[in-house]
Amino acid sequence: MRTWILISLVAITLVATTLTALTATEPDARQLAQQGYSAFKQVLAGDEGKLPDAIRLMEQAQAADGTYVPNLYNLARVYFFDAITFNKDESGEKAEKTFARMLELAPGRPDAMAFHAAILIQQSNGRDMAKFMHGAQELQAAAKINPNDVTLRIVKAFLAPNLPQQALPMIGVNDDTGNLKFIGNVFDSFSSDFAPHASVVMNAFIGESLLAKGDKENARASFQKALDVTKPEDAGQLAGRKLLDNAITARMNGGEQSIFETRAFSGCHSCHLAAPDKLLPR
Repeated sequence: MRTWILISLVAITLVATTLTALTATEPDARQLAQQGYSAFKQVLAGDEGKLPDAIRLMEQAQAADGTYVPNLYNLARVYFFDAITFNKDESGEKAEKTFARMLELAPGRPDAMAFHAAILIQQSNGRDMAKFMHGAQELQAAAKINPNDVTLRIVKAFLAPNLPQQALPMIGVNDDTGNLKFIGNVFDSFSSDFAPHASVVMNAFIGESLLAKGDKENARASFQKALDVTKPEDAGQLAGRKLLDNAITARMNGGEQSIFETRAFSGCHSCHLAAPDKLLPR
């Protein structure tokens, strides 16, 4: 009997040890989420070839824990990046659903509400008024929570040029240049290795907005302010900055091409650009 009990205890111990080992090797949602976000930061810096890795890792994190809000937020953003950068409607749909799920778990976050609203407005495509109004109302709700949330302000800034003038009050924009200047003031005092060109980009956008209104003198001053921002020392960031500066200089000196039409300014990576040689062909 004693021998049987000992054998049973050994067997139970082995099973328990095996189960512990299996549990320990299961994917950890937070680790996968962090790895995915790290890959996404490289994508934003210009290494767009890492986009599938970022999506795969964040999707694995979601499968391991579908309620981990930080990962859902970043996964939705990476889907959104894929949608607007490579014109993938299916990624836009995934982004909308992921933001919607995240907001179920963490309601009232103006940054997520702003992104979700932007997707709805983009999907409305000027034809689906119900979807447009849903997005517009969500932007208004986010503004009531925090009217000065920078992400909310940025989303409005990028939506405004693509909407008819009469639609701007519906998304809470009465002065698109004023909105850009608010963001510019924030970024002028903002220093981040992750977004080394934020002040440059925003002052260039302000210049483009002023130019569109015929205010050439102040547009030129804003373009010059962008060019005067201290240059980064990192070689990759400096290479990205040169592309931005070239586009700004050409526009400031009478070039007909809007900075929005140049590759360096054409995506979410403009503030982060540090690997311009790794941008994928369009």
